[in-house]
Amino acid sequence: MLPINPAASMTSLHSIQNTPPSSQPSAPSDGTQKAGGFSALVEDFVQSTNQSQINSDQAIDDLVKGKTDNVQQVVMAVANAEMSFQLFMEIRNKLVDSYNELMRMQF
Repeated sequence: MLPINPAASMTSLHSIQNTPPSSQPSAPSDGTQKAGGFSALVEDFVQSTNQSQINSDQAIDDLVKGKTDNVQQVVMAVANAEMSFQLFMEIRNKLVDSYNELMRMQF
């Protein structure tokens, strides 16, 4: 059985938020960024959401083909994928709204 944990995707965000500024790594002086920044966080989140969708599709296929008879596991996988996708879409919407707000600002 796959447990539904809506906060699982947010654990990395929570750990970044609670990290004191003095312990956060500083950017290298040559202008390149170290791995593990915001882009890595977004990439991990996208991959996690995609993996949830793949697991959901696989669980449905297994049920249809008769490889499993555990309907509860299939429903949990589908619910997990749906929640991950909804969270992903809400974060995307907030990022787009923030970008649009920045573009409306006049300097």
